[in-house]
Amino acid sequence: MWSRVLKEVRPAREERVIPPRPLRLVPLGEACVTQEDGDVNPTARAAVAAAREEAAAIIAAARQEAEAIKKAALDERERVLAEGRAAGEEQGYREGLARAEEEGEAIRREAAAIREEARRVLEEAHQAYQETITAAEGEILDLALTIATRVIGQEVEQRPEVVLGIARQAIRQVAEGQHYIIYASPEAAAIIRQHREELLAEAAPEARLQVVADPGFKTGGCRIETENGFIDASVDTQLEEVKKILRGGGQP
Repeated sequence: MWSRVLKEVRPAREERVIPPRPLRLVPLGEACVTQEDGDVNPTARAAVAAAREEAAAIIAAARQEAEAIKKAALDERERVLAEGRAAGEEQGYREGLARAEEEGEAIRREAAAIREEARRVLEEAHQAYQETITAAEGEILDLALTIATRVIGQEVEQRPEVVLGIARQAIRQVAEGQHYIIYASPEAAAIIRQHREELLAEAAPEARLQVVADPGFKTGGCRIETENGFIDASVDTQLEEVKKILRGGGQP
């Protein structure tokens, strides 16, 4: 660094007063490179420029480092926030899962209660149904038999030949006899006589068959007698037997 040396010339015998001059503020860099004659030293100028460049580089590096620190701080902030959100989401997921499990358990309990109530209602309905059927069993049976009687009666009236089937089945049941007497209504007796040989084929060998017209019999019924007994094969008698069986008062 340059230094400035002021040389004072003092007269031996006489003092001289130097009037004050106005001071000029000079920047430190310029003050350091000014010579006595006021000229600027090139070497000093280069040193100042280098110092300025170094200072600018330091400032730029400081700014860059500050930006890096700022960016790192922002990144850390985002990371912390992201972790917080993730933790919050995980906690929210767990809380939601717990709520879902609680709600699912409540729904399962409610469904079980509904199933139990439905089972109880079904049992009560089944019991009421059985009680109703039992109470109305006699009425239902009578109604069914009444309908059956009407249907069979209409069938016999429309098809008098039905009596042949009834007589054939009755003869099979008393096949041990030798003398058969069939009592039937006049209409049925006429049909039986026409098929006499067919009926004898169901009887015992060498058996005899006699047909008697009796107005007291209905068209669809007949009575077969042998020396061993008789069979009432009238429709009304068979229906009465069916009633006894269905009501538990007879054997099938």
